[in-house]
Amino acid sequence: MNVIMISVIILSVCGLLAGIALSVASRIFSIEVDPRIATLEKILPGANCGSCGKPSCFAYAKDIIEKSSEPNLCAMSAEKSFEISKVLGIDAEVKEKLVAVIRCGGGQNSVKQYDYSGIPSCKEISYFDGGDSKCEFSCLGFGDCGMVCPFDAVTRDGRNTPVVDSSLCMGCGRCVEECPQNIIVLVPLSARPLPACKNHEKGNFVKSICPTGCIKCRICIKECPEKAIDMKNDIIEIDYDKCNKCGICIEKCPRNIILDRSLGNNSL
Repeated sequence: MNVIMISVIILSVCGLLAGIALSVASRIFSIEVDPRIATLEKILPGANCGSCGKPSCFAYAKDIIEKSSEPNLCAMSAEKSFEISKVLGIDAEVKEKLVAVIRCGGGQNSVKQYDYSGIPSCKEISYFDGGDSKCEFSCLGFGDCGMVCPFDAVTRDGRNTPVVDSSLCMGCGRCVEECPQNIIVLVPLSARPLPACKNHEKGNFVKSICPTGCIKCRICIKECPEKAIDMKNDIIEIDYDKCNKCGICIEKCPRNIILDRSLGNNSL
């Protein structure tokens, strides 16, 4: 019995001494953390999405304070940028929010080349000849993009092309990286026209595989008064710095493939 008591006393003393040693060590080797880091971390969305180029919101807040990183790299609202600038005591330079859009107007309306009954994943089906659509730039419709969205901004109905909610999207770009078809892009929130097609094949071939694919007629390019539209690598692209949102390209497109985002269209 005495041996047991002695053992208990020895362990208790060792535990007490270890606790004291750790307490002293924590004081000696403690690193002071600027309280502004915690303040900025609370302002940031906390999604750790990586849109700022840092692995977490804490890491970004730390870099803002310790390495003078730009305070407007986070894909957030202007109000949040102002809050950060107020903490730092500097003038806010607000960047326009970017949102994800899905550049596909055909989706499941495009002609199929086979019936797929495998794993319901865009990435998985893309391994089989690029997917079941004859259009190799078609949305595959399984919603891998929505599964990786940390803000629940992407929704889908069956295998129809998913829809992006601009009010929830923070422009982190995870869906852009996840899409095996490379048809998701980031555009300014205020952008009005959206060319919902990235097929660069010739017009006659596009007509044979998709009822709404871009046929490279170039009418939008000719009609744009601001010369904001151009054909790059056989794909219609819009320079949103030049675009005045007049909507002429939306009206003139014979395939109705240029969407009006002012009506809430981020995909079809």
